[in-house]
Amino acid sequence: MSSPAEYFARVQASPGWLRVLESFVRFVEPQVGWRTLDVGCGPGALVRLLAAQGCVAEGVDADADMVASAQELAPTLTFQHGNIHNLPYASNQFNLVTATNVVFLQKEPLVALKEMARVCAPGGVVAMLNPSPKLSRASAEAHAKNSGLTDFAEFSFINWGTVAERNHRFSAEDVQQMFTAAGLANIEAVEKIGEGLALFVKAQKP
Repeated sequence: MSSPAEYFARVQASPGWLRVLESFVRFVEPQVGWRTLDVGCGPGALVRLLAAQGCVAEGVDADADMVASAQELAPTLTFQHGNIHNLPYASNQFNLVTATNVVFLQKEPLVALKEMARVCAPGGVVAMLNPSPKLSRASAEAHAKNSGLTDFAEFSFINWGTVAERNHRFSAEDVQQMFTAAGLANIEAVEKIGEGLALFVKAQKP
């Protein structure tokens, strides 16, 4: 069986997931020169996309193997080992702080979001991508069939639905409350992927 780092490197390299990340990048609207941090970056696909947009992009992950994989795939970018509940950065450092498929796994998602907000600079953006309440194993299977996913792409998408059932599936109302509690403003949430299986959210730090 492959390691988690190898598994997620395959997931992030799949055309379907890259399209999702590209859609997320368009949603967050990064600006050239922004310093960005992807929390729970895994093998670093989003960090590489943000760097390609002209950002000074960095990543952090709690799994040392993920950090090593990310660094191998992008030797010129910066990746660190660190936990979402205690990020190894001073406050007010980044213009954009992102997390994709990370916060929904946390036992205390608000604590994680507050830590993301802490390292975001005033006027900066905090954004995340997570499963919506519409994502389940059944809806993932239906989407995979309708989209013509096969082999690993099908397996990994259905696995995402299975994992979502065991963790948080945030609604627009949930994230409105959570982002407000984290001290963030101008909150925007939109459902993406098929029938709205994922929820993209962004907000500004005053």
